Amino acid sequence: MRVRRFLTKVLLTLAAISSAGTGLAAGPYIAVAAKGPGAQAAVSTVAARAPQILIFDGEGRFVAAHSNPVAARPGGAGPALAQWLADHQVALFIAGDVGDKMAPELQRLKIRSIVASGPADRAVKAAAK
Repeated sequence: MRVRRFLTKVLLTLAAISSAGTGLAAGPYIAVAAKGPGAQAAVSTVAARAPQILIFDGEGRFVAAHSNPVAARPGGAGPALAQWLADHQVALFIAGDVGDKMAPELQRLKIRSIVASGPADRAVKAAAK
């Protein structure tokens, strides 16, 4: 698990570095709980148990898709995902619903959350306005 976290951080850092010349923001990021790995995947109705977490830059451009690292966790998935989001410089989290344990943890970590449905990329563009 630590290796996966480390590699995820490295990939996000490399994406930020490689995008510096293209006008993409290095952070903060927008994350979406999604049903699939593509930018047009449907927003998941469950935040912490979503199969994928999609990362977009601050301008709504798709950056990466990650298998949800806490989806199979037997308990405490919401707070654990909130911490994962904070570790990945996420400022805004979009999901179909945010659970009772995750919501206060997002607030504590100063991550804003929005409830949305439909394709992830459209939800991000609507939120970025």
